[in-house]
Amino acid sequence: MRNPSRRRPVHNVVHTAAVLFLAIGTLSGCSATPVPVASSTADPVAEATTAPTEPSPIFASNDEALAAAKAAYTNYAALSDDIMRRRSATVDFSGFSASVSANYLPQVAEALDSFTKAGHVGQGASSFDSVALVRYSDSARDHAEVEVYMCSDVSGLRLLDVSGADVTPAERIDRVPLQVSFISSAENPSKLLVDKEDVWSGRDFC
Repeated sequence: MRNPSRRRPVHNVVHTAAVLFLAIGTLSGCSATPVPVASSTADPVAEATTAPTEPSPIFASNDEALAAAKAAYTNYAALSDDIMRRRSATVDFSGFSASVSANYLPQVAEALDSFTKAGHVGQGASSFDSVALVRYSDSARDHAEVEVYMCSDVSGLRLLDVSGADVTPAERIDRVPLQVSFISSAENPSKLLVDKEDVWSGRDFC
């Protein structure tokens, strides 16, 4: 699948940041101690070397990488929906550290914090489907990068105000095509963290 030509940040769509405002491993090797020549008059003896060894891939196949991405986003979406359903002015984001990269977490926290401080409450749950792999690579030893296309579906999520009235925008787009990036967790390379969500600005595949 070709890489996208244009992407725009997820801000104005009502997952998390999206729902709310809807690599090749390096080779390494070493040389063994050269075998000395028998005498100054003997024929040269070739040095014995160890062939470079490639690190084992973090995921055994593209399907395995895709499955890890789906699992990561499922957990991330569930955490997001749970916070949106709470009537609380304060939000505990500690659980997101196991689902979102340190780089992306501030954006997610800001979006959810703004949502709760505005007095909004979510009712129901979001979902996603049509997940397809864009790219999987081991960009460094013990560090994978995975990108997928998916359709984020918020048709099952309604927005309520403090009085309980439904304030879901009538013009809200319920299905949004996303390109989502994941990276390995530092503790477990095979555990992926959401690192970025972009609305796919090409042909709508949802």
